[in-house]
Amino acid sequence: MSLLIIYLMFIIISLLVISYLVTKMDVSNPHVIIMALAAIIVSPLLLSYVYSTYIMPVPEMIVPNVSNISFEDAKAKLESIRLGARISEKAYERGVPNGWVISQRPEPGRKVKIGREINLKVSIGERTVPVPNLVGRPLVQIEAVLTEAGLKIGDKKIQYDEHYQSGTVVSQTPLPDTEVPVGSDVDVTVAENPNFGTVAMPNLVSKTLAEAKGILSDIKLKPIVYYHETSQFAEGFVLSQDPIEGEEVRMGDTVKIYVSKTPTGEGGAAKQYKNDEE
Repeated sequence: MSLLIIYLMFIIISLLVISYLVTKMDVSNPHVIIMALAAIIVSPLLLSYVYSTYIMPVPEMIVPNVSNISFEDAKAKLESIRLGARISEKAYERGVPNGWVISQRPEPGRKVKIGREINLKVSIGERTVPVPNLVGRPLVQIEAVLTEAGLKIGDKKIQYDEHYQSGTVVSQTPLPDTEVPVGSDVDVTVAENPNFGTVAMPNLVSKTLAEAKGILSDIKLKPIVYYHETSQFAEGFVLSQDPIEGEEVRMGDTVKIYVSKTPTGEGGAAKQYKNDEE
């Protein structure tokens, strides 16, 4: 609370008390006494105002620009011309280092009395966020993901990649979970693969059933197993396949594989049948 406010409160309370006491006293013309006492109490304030305004006014200074420098430097600059400095607010600010002045009030160029405190808004640095993982996501989703994280798309490069469908992000800079300032760009590389989903049929002949299943699983093909009873080959080896080696097939297609099995039954006659449990 300033001294002026305290003094005004003192005047008001004093006048109320004096008015009450005078009205209780048996005196003639009490209002004259009240006015005289009021004048005596208020006169120091009036004399002070006249003195400071007309006789000896407080000198004024032009507020210098103290933005974009450290608070310590700003304070020293203001104090050198008999002005004060106080931190009125701290905030994140991109491009302004921690502890530097973002803005000030009063603004530069304003005239203020000597001793006036200048309110300074000071930076606490750039607010950072972790970069989300974009690899494997469709490019059409990336903008929404980055916007939600407070980031934006930077450069976009196209690269052939047989492992990804066209339009899928295959790499990014900065890497996932890297802390970057809010509003930063994230560069992405996007796959171009018109043949995605097609594979060349591998050779399964002479492989064991387990080996053939593993090969087909790696390229996302599904085996249908047929057993062929024969005494010419050891049991459990692939005798033939459909489609044949080198033929183009799409991922998810089925492949027929014919596997040797030791003959059973009369005379060991050869026969072929599908294993319904596969």
